[in-house]
Amino acid sequence: MSTSAAPAQHPAVAAARVPRWTTPLDAAVAGGLAGWGLLEVALTPEVPAPAGVAFTLACTLPLAVRRRFPGTVMTVVCLALVAHAATTGVGATFTPFPSLLLATFTVAVQVGVTWRAVALGLLPVLAMTTAGQLGYFGPEGAEPRAAGILVFFVGGAWAGGRVVRQRALAALRAERDAGAAAEQAVADERARIARELHDVVAHAVSVVVLQTGAAEQFVERDPQRARRHVQLARRTAGEAMTEMRHLLDVLREGDAGYAPQPGIDRLEELVAEAREAGLLVALDVRGDAPVPDGTSLAVYRLVQESLTNVRKHAPGAAARVEVSVEDTRVRVLVEDDGAGTSPPEPAPGTGHGLPGMRERVRVYGGSLDAGPGPDGGWTVRAELPRAAS
Repeated sequence: MSTSAAPAQHPAVAAARVPRWTTPLDAAVAGGLAGWGLLEVALTPEVPAPAGVAFTLACTLPLAVRRRFPGTVMTVVCLALVAHAATTGVGATFTPFPSLLLATFTVAVQVGVTWRAVALGLLPVLAMTTAGQLGYFGPEGAEPRAAGILVFFVGGAWAGGRVVRQRALAALRAERDAGAAAEQAVADERARIARELHDVVAHAVSVVVLQTGAAEQFVERDPQRARRHVQLARRTAGEAMTEMRHLLDVLREGDAGYAPQPGIDRLEELVAEAREAGLLVALDVRGDAPVPDGTSLAVYRLVQESLTNVRKHAPGAAARVEVSVEDTRVRVLVEDDGAGTSPPEPAPGTGHGLPGMRERVRVYGGSLDAGPGPDGGWTVRAELPRAAS
């Protein structure tokens, strides 16, 4: 396990963290056990001082790098125990056993390959068995009982280490899943912004083209009316620029000012703007139950895109907008009578309006049906759950 992938706040992951060499805690544990062992050597006259000091340091100081080199530390401690039992002929002391347990726990946590972790976990059992044969545990009658107790504790340390490893791995998987979810949320937000930008640009460009075209027609015979069309085109372009800046601020770091997103309550303004652009629109909004902001924005964008399409593909047609807020759903109907004229040139746009509307409705768990109407016009029907999140 790597340091960079481990969230320090999780205890299991912190225990499994692999330092570059050592940590203050590991160094303190190794030093404390070394001090205890040296004190034991000083208080045990039958242990030769040089051999006792060497044995104590060999069993304790390697623990400072136990997480960096778990297999090596385990091997050193076990060899030190066997060598001490073979050369000194002195009975068991407390010194090696905390080191064996800690080394066993570390091997179980850090070694990922199961067979290798099991093999290293058996090393202290083999070492204690060998040391017992060399008389380290005292009289032969006491050997099985003492060795059995130590094997029990070694097995417990190994099992505990594997539990910590599994919990650490689960925590890391949860962290990766959370990171993937965060990345997906960012991608979804960028897709939403892309849809918003498409709607804003398509609507604004459509209005500006129509208004500047009307101004061109009236510039000589009715300058005052032409000026009003130019003013409306300029206002529409300015509002579109402001809204696009708000949307693009979402992609930038730092503080950004956000204006409230439009919703059902601003459909009157949208229709009024369409009327000023020369489109005959009738609006009927029924129901006053609260609608979630996201769903309300989706309704606004559906109506906006539909009216934009009418202006682009059937200028001069009369349109009707109905929005019905019911107990469980919101129904949207936008249709034109097909009486408009086809533009001599395709109006500017991306050509992705209908797929964008379908995607927006899908996100909120709704349905959309768009196609030719019974009278030759175009009809857009949509239903969205009112309680959509």
